Amino acid sequence: MKKGSLFVTAQPKPEARVRLVCFPHAGGGPVSFFPWNGLLGPEIECVGVQYPGRAQRWRDPVHLSMAELVEEIYRGWGELSEKAFAFYGHSFGGLVAFEVARRLRRAGVKGPEWLFVGASRAPQLELLHPPIHELADEAFLDAMQTRYGGIPAAIRAEREMMDLLLVPMRADLTAYECYRMKEEAALPIPITAFAGAEDRSVPLECMQGWSLQTASGFELKVLAGGHFLTQSSQAAVADGIRERLLQRDRVRNTAKMPRCRECAGEGARQV
Repeated sequence: MKKGSLFVTAQPKPEARVRLVCFPHAGGGPVSFFPWNGLLGPEIECVGVQYPGRAQRWRDPVHLSMAELVEEIYRGWGELSEKAFAFYGHSFGGLVAFEVARRLRRAGVKGPEWLFVGASRAPQLELLHPPIHELADEAFLDAMQTRYGGIPAAIRAEREMMDLLLVPMRADLTAYECYRMKEEAALPIPITAFAGAEDRSVPLECMQGWSLQTASGFELKVLAGGHFLTQSSQAAVADGIRERLLQRDRVRNTAKMPRCRECAGEGARQV
């Protein structure tokens, strides 16, 4: 993808049958999904969504609301070539992925074939913890680390690095904490939720709530690790996604296969 793009593909796979579009956690970027390229195998191409205000898009103004972020992603959707696709969203990214899927549906645009979420509260639920996005810088960073973890000590010690991360992180938390779902019909696709067994910020019951947002099928998979289970159980998450997408792809392709003449003739005689 071109520099500054909304979508980043670290390892293009032109022959891949399906694309996994990944939505990062608050303050995160596509780089967190780069290791998935090998784990997903040659059949699945991994594409990371690059929110504004960071990495190659550091000059672009951040969004303080879910609606603005979702609308920008929707407007840029044409950057992606036509191919069957699914969504994975982690934490804040789970809600972004969910709302992008609903935005595509409202526009009559082909949507994802599966929604995978990790460590993300169900969208209809209220916040479990008091909001922190308006705290002063140091208090905000302390609260982020206490609640979610994921900020390496070496990066926290680099003032210039933290200054670069602080703006997009606070923007994403503002969008996350101010988000309120508007009622719509459940998505017509399966939802798989990955939960960390030691995740104190998003308990299992909050993940179970995703079952209300699908009219197709729901499963909750509990894996070792805390909020960032995509690090502690990275291979298990990638394997779970790969297994489901390839199975769905096989079912879809089988349904499209023409029946042999003998079978077609037999069926006609029975009718």
